[in-house]
Amino acid sequence: MRKLTSPQLLSLLVATCLFIQNSFSQSTVSGTVTDQQSQKGIPGVSVTVKGTNVGTVTDNNGAYRISAASSGSLIFSSVGYSRMEIPISGRTTVDVIMVPTNASLSEVVLIGYGTARRRDLSGSYATVTAKNFNVVPSATPDQLLQGRVPGVQITVASGQPGAPTSVKIRGNNSIRAGTNPLYVLDGVPLDGRSARPTFTNISGLNNLPESNPLNFLNPADIESITVLKDASASAIYGSRGANGVILITTRSGASGPLKIDVGTSWTVSGLLKKPDVLNAGQYRSALQKYNAKSDSGATFTPFNEIIQHKVAQNYSLALSGGGSEDARYKASFYVSRTPGIIRKSAFNKYIGNFNGSFRFLDQKLTMSFGLTAASTNEQIAPVSNDVGSTGNLISNALQWNPTLPMKRSDGSYVTNPNGQVNPLIFSDAYNDHADVTTLFGYLTAGYKILPSLEYRLLYGANQSRGTRGLEIQGWITGTGGNADGKGLAAIGATQLASQTISHTLTYTKQSTGLGVTALVGYEYGKNSYKTQFTSVYGFNYNLDVNNLIPVHYYDNIQAGARANLTTSSSYDPAVELQSYFARAQLNFHERYSLSASFRADGSNKFGKNNKYAYFPAVAGKWHISSENFMKGAGFFDDLGLRVGWGRTGNQSFPAGAAVDRYRYTSNGSLSVINFANPNLKWETVESTNAGIDFAILHNRLTGSLDVFMKKTKDPLFPGTLSAPAPSGIIWENLPGYISNKGGEVGLNGVVISKTNLHWNIGANLTYVKNKFVYPPIGNSPLVLTGQLNGKGTSQTWVQAIANDQPIDVFFLRQFHGFDKDGFAITDGSASYAGDPNPRYVVGISSELDLKKLSVQINMHGAYHYYIYNNTLQSVTGLGFITNGSNISKQLINTEENIANPVSASTRYMQKGNFMKLGNATIRYRVGDIGNVIRNFSVYVSGYNVFIITKYKGFDPEVDVSKTDFFSTGIPSIGIDYVGYPSIRSFTFGLNFSVK
Repeated sequence: MRKLTSPQLLSLLVATCLFIQNSFSQSTVSGTVTDQQSQKGIPGVSVTVKGTNVGTVTDNNGAYRISAASSGSLIFSSVGYSRMEIPISGRTTVDVIMVPTNASLSEVVLIGYGTARRRDLSGSYATVTAKNFNVVPSATPDQLLQGRVPGVQITVASGQPGAPTSVKIRGNNSIRAGTNPLYVLDGVPLDGRSARPTFTNISGLNNLPESNPLNFLNPADIESITVLKDASASAIYGSRGANGVILITTRSGASGPLKIDVGTSWTVSGLLKKPDVLNAGQYRSALQKYNAKSDSGATFTPFNEIIQHKVAQNYSLALSGGGSEDARYKASFYVSRTPGIIRKSAFNKYIGNFNGSFRFLDQKLTMSFGLTAASTNEQIAPVSNDVGSTGNLISNALQWNPTLPMKRSDGSYVTNPNGQVNPLIFSDAYNDHADVTTLFGYLTAGYKILPSLEYRLLYGANQSRGTRGLEIQGWITGTGGNADGKGLAAIGATQLASQTISHTLTYTKQSTGLGVTALVGYEYGKNSYKTQFTSVYGFNYNLDVNNLIPVHYYDNIQAGARANLTTSSSYDPAVELQSYFARAQLNFHERYSLSASFRADGSNKFGKNNKYAYFPAVAGKWHISSENFMKGAGFFDDLGLRVGWGRTGNQSFPAGAAVDRYRYTSNGSLSVINFANPNLKWETVESTNAGIDFAILHNRLTGSLDVFMKKTKDPLFPGTLSAPAPSGIIWENLPGYISNKGGEVGLNGVVISKTNLHWNIGANLTYVKNKFVYPPIGNSPLVLTGQLNGKGTSQTWVQAIANDQPIDVFFLRQFHGFDKDGFAITDGSASYAGDPNPRYVVGISSELDLKKLSVQINMHGAYHYYIYNNTLQSVTGLGFITNGSNISKQLINTEENIANPVSASTRYMQKGNFMKLGNATIRYRVGDIGNVIRNFSVYVSGYNVFIITKYKGFDPEVDVSKTDFFSTGIPSIGIDYVGYPSIRSFTFGLNFSVK
């Protein structure tokens, strides 16, 4: 063997050192990760250096920057995409195109207490991720789903900032229990109520609108939203899953250096639709036609006086990072200041969030936490859900004479000689403020006992406190109630608390031809709610408008007349829920999937004879495209058949409904408000679902088709006892049932997919037919509902719960025109007239990307339903012109006599069909600016850009609950109560990152 000489050894040593230095030299590698189909950047992709703990995550545009050895490799992974390993090979720029995993079939999605591959899902699920959201800040998380998910109807029935949203999944399941789904935030079930105090019957205003319980969330923090639609999917939540379940997952941090994301936007708003009343010229012509004498000589637009145009502002800041994959953190801050379109209304919120995730013991132990602190400040205008005899701010403005100014030239108020309330006086004398603070947090710990066995603990808590102060100053006159010349004040406080603890054990095993995932768990939850209310009228000072005191009545409530003081407090019995649950998921040879779950719930909310209930579910899926006989077929890229059945429950009704409850009256005696029912039990919903999932044209067209049948058994209903029983109600289960049958289809297609041009269109359609079946009552209504309010119609009922009819079917006398004298011709008795529940719900979305420019639109609509226009009948009716009030344009050319009395009939029923361009966004990605600003982008967006409808009111999206559970009425679906008008808004904003 030949020996190496010293020079040769030295040369070899130097060469080896140079090789090692070159191999391990660090350089900065950057690039962009894009979607193969859409050609768009993919946010949130994990980028790690192979064999190290160094990693980062792509920003909103798919860009990344990382330090790595020039000879190393980068690993790219993201939910819904195939994992990729790319050698660096000395490059400083590594761009990656990620391939969706066969229409995202391998995507891991939340299913409740765990995850599963989308391919294996045998129930009905739908997921919307951050990449599907518009870049514009949304008011609340539930609005992010509007028009995007088949089977889900999102109704934003009010333009009031912070107002609640109605969410119905596959129809209306209940008569008087709640119909909104269960929200689960990062694994923690939410109570679903707001801590903002609710005032009722304040000086004739009756029910002032409620607040959205999700206002404490920052929409920019949301990573994904998953909807569990059928019982086979939601039965794992047992007695709370009847109306479906919405799982919200927030963004978490990523390893790597500190990353800062900044966003800001400014919004201007106006009315979606102008009021349907006469202008000054039309009003004068009407006065001449009807020989009325109310022309005051001016030309004036009354509604403009209660409108304000101010700029809304949103600011967001997020910081994320971590030293390694074993330690990650994220902090975010959000400020939103939103003035309402109506004078003296606004909603401001301030939200901070901090979360982290850590792994120990060779990644066997995982711990994570999240903490959200939120404060909301609300200014509330006097716009109630009830018109009332004296009206509210909206109805007063609609009725105001357009020839009579509201103020004189010297700034003093004009008083209507006919006694109508001047809206400006009402607005200036009315002050209503509410503050809510919320603290939400969770802590999880998971330990891998074995590679296939993991234990997980979760503890979550939510504390929310609200205060509110309202006043109507004493100088006001003409509003009725207790405010005239006396002054009125009210204060309220509410405390809401909930906590959840769960233990789960998950077993996962994958072997040749068989995949098994099994789960067992225990959960305990407790909710409490208490409120206090004080009101008084008759203050010691009765100041006129020009000498207002600088302090509010509600800050000096002790100054009111003690004889007129009303104080009340209530504490709902704490609701406790104890549960055991299990689920098994099997996959056979990637061809057949089977899932079965079982949950046992025990609750103190029900009668002593029915404290426990059981909720089973089973579902299966046949992957037809994986069969041998489909190989070479070529047409289907994926084809699967699903079928499932399950049972869920509904306990969304008042705590203490099963026991005797009392309240003290003003004279100190006890009054029964609720009678005990030891046999009270859950409403149960049995649901059957069958569906087909498919992908064709090389996955460019994907979709699903589902048909479902839901039956609500033992529906909850608050009845009354026969005389001579004292006043009060008794909750009971009716022997009838509620049926919801229908189908839904969702499609997503890639129209164009080129290097610099991509166009994607999505569409969904839902059909639901709802009815209540209760044969013992025959053709007569079980109960009348849908109470009207306003001049001549108060205490009039126009809806019913009746056998073989939709819930809240209109029950009215048929209108047949006018007789020769101009008086209405109607039937002598009422009959079933129309359905307020939309039969069809539609959603359309489109995303167009052209180089750095992107355009997104989202449309939604509803068809085949009716609205009762209470505004037209009770606020702007023709006969009111004789009292100096304005009237509707719809009535000016009719044959009606102005002496025709106001009465409820099908005359005021109108079709509610509509289609809205809910969101439209144009975005331009500028890119990096200098060495500090990364991924700078600007956008312009419109909300409620246009609406196509024949409905003459402010908005056909009407779904108002104007009664509480212990009142005589039930939620009034499809009645226009002159609420806060819907808005159209336009936003300009920008986003960028700092590194």
